[in-house]
Order: sequence, then structure tokens, then C-alpha cells
Amino acid sequence: MPSMKTLDDLLRVDQGYEPVLSNMLEVSRQIGERLRRQRVAFDWRQADVAERAGVSVQTVKAVEKGDPVSGESLLRLLLAFGHGCDLIRMLESPHFPDLDSHQRYVEMGGAATSVHKRVRGKAGA
Repeated sequence: MPSMKTLDDLLRVDQGYEPVLSNMLEVSRQIGERLRRQRVAFDWRQADVAERAGVSVQTVKAVEKGDPVSGESLLRLLLAFGHGCDLIRMLESPHFPDLDSHQRYVEMGGAATSVHKRVRGKAGA
């Protein structure tokens, strides 16, 4: 049985087609920097973002500094900046660890189809 991967292992991309983000702190820093740039470009104050997202100003400041925040707060902020569709598209185009995973995904109909497995045989069978 394969050993459990650490969070750093999951964040590291060794396929050669993406830059390596070495750890959670770097990911948090990059997210914070990008959201701060968008906020400034939109001419929004941190208080404006907080109100739109339904989070505190302290949470906005923490994200912009690269401090970790809850998943719910991060999702609220991303939605406030209009990134809801981006998140959905990202999940529809996963990075597959191997060809078998990709094949199973295609056979399931990709992201557009939910997975249902029949546990019992058909009635009357």
C-alpha cells in the first residue's frame, strides 16, 4: 500500500508543466498578493472587500499578508472577486496523477456527471 502523502507532497508538482509551489506558506502568500492586486485595481478598500465577502477586515488583511485563513473565508473572498466560475472550471480540469485515473474520469463522463454505483442487483433479478 502506498504511503500517505504529506500536504507539501500534494502541493508539489513534479510533472514539469507547472511551477513548483513548495509549501502552504508560499501558496498563501501568492493568493494574498494576487487578491491584493485585484482589490487595488478594482479601487476597493479592504473594508469594501470584507463587506462584499461577509468576512472581517482583519480576515482580508490576513489573506493579503499571506496568513492562513479558513477555507470558508477564502471561498467567500474568491467569490467576492468573481472567481466562482474559475474554481468550477479548475475542478472540471483536474491534473491526473496517471493515465488510469484519467481513463476512469473520462469513463464516468468527466465533471459534468455525478457518480452513481448500483450496490444491489436490479429488482426482481
